[in-house]
Amino acid sequence: MAERHGCLLVKLHHGVVGMPDRLLVRPFKRDVFIEFKRRGEKPTKIQAYWHGRLERMGKIVAVVRTLHGFQEWLTP
Repeated sequence: MAERHGCLLVKLHHGVVGMPDRLLVRPFKRDVFIEFKRRGEKPTKIQAYWHGRLERMGKIVAVVRTLHGFQEWLTP
């Protein structure tokens, strides 16, 4: 789905507990670290730590719970 919008969705194999699941690389826009969660689930404490750390570095972090929520990051 991401490729149809000219994006790359990269699964992060980083070995660091709590880092987001994927990196969404978007053309001509800022990249987004994405954490996929089921409806009603919240990020764990270690995930929240990493989300905050990335955001303090000026990165975008999104917690996505639905297909529609993911699609919103793909479109302008």
